[in-house]
Amino acid sequence: MSEQVTILMRKAPYGSVYTAEGFRSMMGIGVFELDISVLFVDDGVYALVKGQDPSALDMKPLGDGFPMMPDFGVTKFYVHDQSLSERGLTTDDLVMNVQLVDEAGAAHILESSGIVLPF
Repeated sequence: MSEQVTILMRKAPYGSVYTAEGFRSMMGIGVFELDISVLFVDDGVYALVKGQDPSALDMKPLGDGFPMMPDFGVTKFYVHDQSLSERGLTTDDLVMNVQLVDEAGAAHILESSGIVLPF
């Protein structure tokens, strides 16, 4: 089995615990020095959008934490290009540099992972 772990971020960053738990998982898994990739698809792309203000929900902006993930050994960030464009977003709207992947690229990341943790 591959030691590749992929965190699959599929949900919008607020209104559920999925994105926050995915973020915490990245930090925890990162200390074990495994090969970690993070793939943002569907509404998960919203987690990386600049200028989030969830203060009305009494929450901190989750997007601000993703650029710090390399400090935890997480350096591979992928965004499904169609998910981004369907939401009227570009990479300029994101808090960090990512690699865009098409459907085949996203499938390859998932298929080559020994473990996929969906959030």
